[in-house]
Order: sequence, then C-alpha cells, then structure tokens
Amino acid sequence: MAHTRRLLHRHGLPFLTLIFFGVSPFFASAQEPDTTATASEPAPIVIDMATPLEAERPPPPPPEPSALGVYRNYIQSMEASAGAFAPGLTEQLLGLGLNLQALNRHEEAEAVLKRGVHVSRVQSGLYAADQIPLLRAEIRSLTALGRFEEVDERQRYLARVESEALEGTPASIAAFLDQGAWAEQAWELRLGEQETHPEHLARSWEYYRLAYNQSSQLYGEQSLALVKPLEGMLRLQYHFASMQRDSASHNAFDNNNYRQTTSLGGVYRRGEAVLTNIYAVKRFNGSSAGEQASDLAKLGDWAWWMGRKSHAYNYYEQAWNRITPPPAPEPDVDTTADGSAEAEGTAPPAGDGEQTRVATAENTPTTDAPNSAENASAAASEPPPETETEPEPEPIDDPVMRAALFETSTPLPDIDSLRPLPPFSRDDTGPIVVQFRVDESGKVKDLERLAITDDSETAADASGEGDSDKSDLASAEIVASSVERLLRKMRRIRFRPRYEAGVPVETDTIVWSFDLESPNTDRMALQPQ
Repeated sequence: MAHTRRLLHRHGLPFLTLIFFGVSPFFASAQEPDTTATASEPAPIVIDMATPLEAERPPPPPPEPSALGVYRNYIQSMEASAGAFAPGLTEQLLGLGLNLQALNRHEEAEAVLKRGVHVSRVQSGLYAADQIPLLRAEIRSLTALGRFEEVDERQRYLARVESEALEGTPASIAAFLDQGAWAEQAWELRLGEQETHPEHLARSWEYYRLAYNQSSQLYGEQSLALVKPLEGMLRLQYHFASMQRDSASHNAFDNNNYRQTTSLGGVYRRGEAVLTNIYAVKRFNGSSAGEQASDLAKLGDWAWWMGRKSHAYNYYEQAWNRITPPPAPEPDVDTTADGSAEAEGTAPPAGDGEQTRVATAENTPTTDAPNSAENASAAASEPPPETETEPEPEPIDDPVMRAALFETSTPLPDIDSLRPLPPFSRDDTGPIVVQFRVDESGKVKDLERLAITDDSETAADASGEGDSDKSDLASAEIVASSVERLLRKMRRIRFRPRYEAGVPVETDTIVWSFDLESPNTDRMALQPQ
C-alpha cells in the first residue's frame, strides 16, 4: 500500500496535468462560438404564407377532340397510299378545317383550307365547283383573323369560280348578292390604295346588276326576288352621292363644279329609278297600304337627302295620303247670292291647284317593273317616259304607320347599314344626353348637350387629380372628342320632316341619349358624311 501511495504521490500530479491539457481544448471548443461556421451559414428563410410558393401554372390545354385525330390519321393514310393529291382528299381537308374553325383555331384552319383549294384546283380544274365551300370557309377564317386584304383577294377569286361553276342557277343569284355585299363592305373598310376605293363601288354595282338580271330571267320581271338586288343598288347610290359630295367639297374652287353637279344629278335619277322599281314590284305583288306609304316615304327621303325639296314634298304627300283618309266634306253652302259669293271667296286659286296636280303627277311612281337592271339605271340620262298608271287605291286609315313615318324624328338615310348616328334611346337614360329641335326643313336647331353621366362623368371629373390619373384624363379627352364629333354630325345630317295634317311642321323639344362605346364610334366613321 505504501508503494502504491508513493507511486500515486509521485506520478499523480503529472498525470492530472496531462489530462487537463488534453481535455481543455474540448471544453474551449464547446464554450467558444465557431465564428467560421456562423459566417458560412445561410441567412434564415422567411416564408410568407399569404403568397403562393410558386407562380400559378396555366391550366393544361383541353384534350384535343377525337374528330381531329380521326381526320388527320385518315388524311395521312390517304397520302401514304395515293400521294399528295389523292382522290377524296379535299373532302377530308374541308372537314378538318371546319372542325378547327369550330374550336376557333383559325390559323390552322386557314392553312388546311388553303391547301384544300390547291388540291381541288389540281384535281378538278381551275374553276371546279368543289372549291366553293373550301374558299368560303377559308374566307371566314381570314375574316376572324382580321386579314381583310387577303379576304378581298380570296373573294375576287371566289367570284370567278362561282361565275363559271354556278352560271344560270338560282345559287348564282345568292353568290352575286354576297359578292356585291362584300365589295360594299370593302368600300367601307377602305381597302387598298385610296385611288382604287371607288372601284369597290363599281364592282358592287356590277354584282347587284347581275343578280337583278339573273333573278328576272329565272323568276320573272315582276318577282319579289328583284327587291334584294334593287335594295343593294339603292345603298350604292347613297355611297356614290356621298363620294360626289366629298369630291365637290374638296374641289370647291376648281372649274369642275358643273361636271360634279351633273354627276350628282345622274346619281339622283338613278336612285329615284331604283326606288320607283322597288315600289312598283311590291305593289304589283299586293303590298299593303302601309308598305306602299313606306316605299313612297323612302322616295321622299332620297329626294330630301339629295336636296330636291319639291320632289320630296310630293312623295311625302303621296305617302301621307295613302294612310290618311281625306277630311269629311263640308256641308252644302246656301244657294243665296251672298252665300255663293262667300263660297267663291274661300275657294283656292285654280292656278295653285293645277300646279300642284301637275307636280304630283310628274313624281308619281309608275307600276311597271323594269325589264333589266339597265332599265333601272336608264334614268341617269333621261327621265322615265310618261305611261298610263293604275288608278290610285282608296286611302286606308293607318295611325301606327302614320306615327312611325311622320310623327317620329328620323335621321336620314333611314336604311339599316347607312344610318348616320350610333344607336340611341329616345329618352334621357343613356350616358350622353342631348336635346334639340327639328324645323320644317329637316334641319337640327337649338342642339344642346344636357349631361354626361356614369363612366363618362367619372372620367371627366378625374382630370385634375395629379399624375396618377393620367389614364383617366386621357379617357376624359376621348369622351369629350367623341361627344363633339357626335354634335357636329347631328348638325350636318338631315331629318325627315314631321307632318301634321299633311303639312311639314317644326318639332317640339326632343331628348335623346347615346352610349358612345368604342364600336359605336368606329361605326360612325363608316357612314356617309
């Protein structure tokens, strides 16, 4: 034991020293922070649970309809077995294109249908009839894509194909009408170079003329089928007149005023002849008194719009008399000398009555339908010959038609596609409210803007709220510009005069309201000035 104690006493202190120095680094490392590790650690991540962890992914596209896969597989099998111009391939391409159209995939549809037209032309010839449905479908896709220059090009090619493939058939009439309507729309869109714009109107007139002649040959010279091409011709006369007026206003100091006045006179006579033929065809087919009055009022509208007031008054008088019974005859006067003298003193002058009868007779539409469209436009060079007319039917009391034609303020032209103003309400419920009167000459007077409310007023009030409201200020300026443009247009246009007891009179104060949305504003730009 003593030896052991001596051994511990001798070696115990060095042994404990060694242990202390060996363990002390571990204690130091445990107590001191590791600055190196702390510096290398990333910053703590803060997660905001109010926002999604990643951007929302767009929903997956809907699965493609199986019909498209069927068409594509069948087309591939046909091409593999019979080549790129396999028989029956055009039908499959048409079906695929129509299905793509139904899905609003017009870019793909246009490419497929264009290929179908090419295949048909190679297989069946340059003017094969099976190109027609392909071309029409391709035009629909191009229209949906807004590629109107290409639409016009394809329409011209379609017209050549239809004129060859559908010649002499009832389908050719509908094709001519469609082509005439498109050429009219191309004029409104001002497609092509400015100097070529009138060519659209000439092309439209030719298509309507062909439709008229074809309808006359197939259905007869007094068929109601003649009315549609005649209505197209009437719209074109309004366009021609607007074009001549614009040309006259731009060249007011040139030496061509006489020529321009002569051109306007020719346009007026052509329009009068077209309207007379419409009236005659409808009357021959048993139109009612109200319809006849409406057709006569359209003749008056045309004369009124063209500045031929005496003609317009005569046509309006005929329309009024067709739907208004004459006043009851006055009771017999006394046969005494004083009574006779009094009756003679109240009688109208003979000269005035004779003059009125002659003027009315000169402007009474005849009931003979034209033999061809050339006859419809023959009035451009000379007045229609005097012919015996059927006796005028007895007037019928039609207060509804009388109110619609003569007791309501109607801006001219009163034709669906040519109305000069955007849609309006005959009250003060819209955002833009105006009031005015129309005198007996059909001119607007005392035009005043009453209110701009709702969105228009909000935009106008935001004009001074600082830089943050620049967009509102721009909107207010656009609204103000549109309103001023509307008011200028209302001051220029003509209205059908209001009638009371068969005489034009001034209206009372009229209140209308407009909603000048962007489509309506654009629509105004396409109308005659």
